[in-house]
Amino acid sequence: MKRIYEFVCNCGQRTEALTDYETASIQCTCGGLAHRVISAPSVNLEGWSGDFPSSWLKFDQKHREKLSAERKANS
Repeated sequence: MKRIYEFVCNCGQRTEALTDYETASIQCTCGGLAHRVISAPSVNLEGWSGDFPSSWLKFDQKHREKLSAERKANS
């Protein structure tokens, strides 16, 4: 399975490449050898709330379904 990894060359150039898990180094554009490094994953958050997109909608839907089921049970 291929994944996107970040690689850093000895000259300091950073690049991302879609490679296999076992790949530890690739050919850099400068001609040198770039080694795989650990980097922070990119995460998409909503700007106004800081929540993950659609997480509030899922929570709200489950909450409403739970309330509806409790009201039917209590009737």
